[in-house]
Amino acid sequence: MSQSDQRNVEFGVFLPVGNGGWITSTTSPQLPATYDYNKQVTILAEQLGFDFALSMAKWRGYGGPSQHWDVTLESLTTMAGLAEATSRIGVWGTVHTMVFHPAVVAKMTAVLDQISKGRFGLNIVSGSNPTDQGQMGLWMDLDHAERYELAAEWLTVLKRLWTEDRVDHQGKHYQLTDCMSNPKPVSPPPIICAGASDRGFLFTMEHCTGSFMLGSDHDDFIKTGLRAKELAMQQGKPDFKTYGLFTIVPGATDAEARERVALYDAGVDTIALDNQTREYSGDKSFKQNTMAQRFVSQGEQRNSMTRAALVGSAETIGNKLAAIVKGAQLDGVTVIVPDFIDDLRVVGTDVLEVLEHHGVSTHARAYQKSMTAS
Repeated sequence: MSQSDQRNVEFGVFLPVGNGGWITSTTSPQLPATYDYNKQVTILAEQLGFDFALSMAKWRGYGGPSQHWDVTLESLTTMAGLAEATSRIGVWGTVHTMVFHPAVVAKMTAVLDQISKGRFGLNIVSGSNPTDQGQMGLWMDLDHAERYELAAEWLTVLKRLWTEDRVDHQGKHYQLTDCMSNPKPVSPPPIICAGASDRGFLFTMEHCTGSFMLGSDHDDFIKTGLRAKELAMQQGKPDFKTYGLFTIVPGATDAEARERVALYDAGVDTIALDNQTREYSGDKSFKQNTMAQRFVSQGEQRNSMTRAALVGSAETIGNKLAAIVKGAQLDGVTVIVPDFIDDLRVVGTDVLEVLEHHGVSTHARAYQKSMTAS
């Protein structure tokens, strides 16, 4: 295998901080939205050599028989605890720019930087939906471009507070007068965003260090990944990172894995999906919000999970994942699984071994080998 066929990627887990995890069903593993469970998952991910654990931010669930995401952990406080409970894995938290003032986040992330000893990363969300944040009176009825304008100013203020002694800022959305924020991070934490529209990609490349992305299928994932790389080169950002988000359902055989999906689909919570669709469709920028459109598409198709999920044996999943990683030139992989203990262990060992055979190297696989050798 030639050097050009090799690809080194980071590997992370998208934590199940909402009850039920990432599958909208009454017949899927009913995961508890507890700190203890997420602590078990994160410690396992660290033992497997994963590079990071990421948690979402969610303020309101979708109800239905599964009560999907009616209980969720707050992201930054969760990651503060997980930072103390671990020693090597990256701990990445999520904030909505409409919910938190950047000066508050500047202080919180500086403390997280101390707790984690430099392992903290920040995922920002410029929108979400009017119901989620509107219930608290924090939703701003901005159009698509205005949300990224606000987020850009938000990050400008945040980065200045991370690096400057005193900040004066008179902007459209934020006004700071002789603002001090100490302590400061030893070095600026990585910042990621999942903006997938052209406007979202350009914003992310200008202000962040990496982008999270989804794909509706194999070809769409590759198309999206290559488009991001092309835009990054045009913007003079050759080091910009792209992280693919993958739902993975493993089984001892392909048939067994498909049976799992059929079971979850049999219990699909259509009421929760309808509520999700209604909330996102009520956003006046819905047509420009490609992430929201993917959520709504899942609801309309009455699927318990995205149909882009990688389903099968470890070998089948590894073959499919390697093709996408290399075809899309991804720099990282973030995984969602039905069961974050048993399934994560399969992905973190058997699937990674298959990836290695395809020339996709991971720090996790190298870490496991080093631990075995010692």
